[in-house]
This record gives sequence, C-alpha cells and structure tokens, in this order.
Amino acid sequence: MKLNLKVEEIMLKEFPIIDKDDTLYHAIKLMKKYDIDRVVAVEDGKLVGIATKKDIMERLGTLRTRTITTSRLYVSSVMTINPTALGPSESVATAIKLMISKDISSIPIINDAKEPIGLITKVEVASLCDKADVKVSEIMSWNPVYVKPTDRVLHARQLLIQNSITTLPVVEGDRLIGLVTIDDVADALVMFHDIVPEKHRKGRIMNLLVADIMKVRFPKFHVDTPLSEVARELSSRRLKGAPVLGRENMLAGIVTLTDIVNYLAKIS
Repeated sequence: MKLNLKVEEIMLKEFPIIDKDDTLYHAIKLMKKYDIDRVVAVEDGKLVGIATKKDIMERLGTLRTRTITTSRLYVSSVMTINPTALGPSESVATAIKLMISKDISSIPIINDAKEPIGLITKVEVASLCDKADVKVSEIMSWNPVYVKPTDRVLHARQLLIQNSITTLPVVEGDRLIGLVTIDDVADALVMFHDIVPEKHRKGRIMNLLVADIMKVRFPKFHVDTPLSEVARELSSRRLKGAPVLGRENMLAGIVTLTDIVNYLAKIS
C-alpha cells in the first residue's frame, strides 16, 4: 500500500471553501454541490476552521437551536476552530497517524500562506487499501449498536454522539432493514428546522422517526469479503460504513472508514 505517498498526491483539489461568517444554510448548499460532508472555513483567505455534518447534527439537535433556522446560524458557530492542517509534501502515513491520535476525519492541506489548497479525508485514505490481503472480519466492529425503525431520530442522534460512531444499522426483529448515518440525521434535522414552523417544532420533533430517514438501499458485505473490495466500495461511493453479514445473512457487525484507517495506522 502506498502510505509513503505525499498527501498532495491523493488530496481533493476541489472542495468547498466558505467564509467563517457565512450562513450554515450556504455551507449546506456547498456540501450538496460538492457531494461532501464538510466545508473548510476561511477568514481573509486563510484557514480558520472546518465544519462537518457531524457538527451540524450535534448543534441542531439541542433545545437551544430548536427555534433557529440554518439561515440564522453561522459557520463560525459550529466549526472546529484552528483545525489540524498539513503541508502538501507531508506523507500520507503522517496524515493517518494524526487522524487516529486527534480523532479527526479530515485534514486541510495548506500552503505557506496558510491558504487551503487541498483536503484529505478518510475516504481518500481508505482508497489506498484496495490491495489489502485480509478479510473484513479482521478489522470490523462486531455486535454493533443499532436502532429500530420506530426509534426517534433524536435517539439515533444520541447514540451516534455517545458512542462516537458514524453509522447505525436499522434492525426490525432479526432482520437488517436499513442504515442511518450522521449525514442522514444531519440532513433530516436541517430540513426539519427549515420547513417546520417554530411553534410546532417542539412537538413534531418527537414524531420524526428512524423509518422516515433511513436508507433502504446500501451495500452489504459478508465476514469473508476481502477488505480490498470493501475499501473500494466505500471510497468510490464516499460511504461512511456498511453492515457485515454472517451466517444465514444475519447482521454480524459493521465496517467503517474509521476501521480501515485504524488498520492502515497499525501497518504503517
């Protein structure tokens, strides 16, 4: 695996950049345009922060923000200030170690003037695992936290935050029927805040269920699936994770980009 590459060789060169004083509404539009779950925030062209769908999910689920729309929230109010950054000539191995040690999912790449010129995420890192000679069972998380379709979206949000995870299988009885990610919860909360009038939010938020937002079409892997195949699928589709099935196609676990990055960190 090419962990001795420089980050400039795998970094995204086209990614959303936004002024820290712009609205969260604009940031979300940029995320959709670039099909990515984060924006890099600048002030006078220099890197000052990064805001992700996870940040949005955490902020919009609080009682304090239930009366606010995304057009009245600013990027600076949700972003991580002064994020870890690297120069373009740093190695991918260095980026991986920083992601693990600092528990971060992306690193802006900056020039000498501290202007963002690239972005490396766990997706780009996972793509380097396309020749890994191990089975997914060796790196996946077994017996994952899950939700039921009748659970509230706020409960799914709480589980994602409390367990520091990105993906939740949706299980009904013994069957895997769906998948919910941080992005799904964030998108649902954004839509809820922008569509539901303020006076109705307190009551209606309790009626927003996992079944209303879950994905019903998503990749599934078997415990014997080669990690290389999993890495290619997740990275090419920019997915955070996917379920892993065992005997009789029952849910055995889940594999995420974080699991892949942790694996690469161990062998680097």
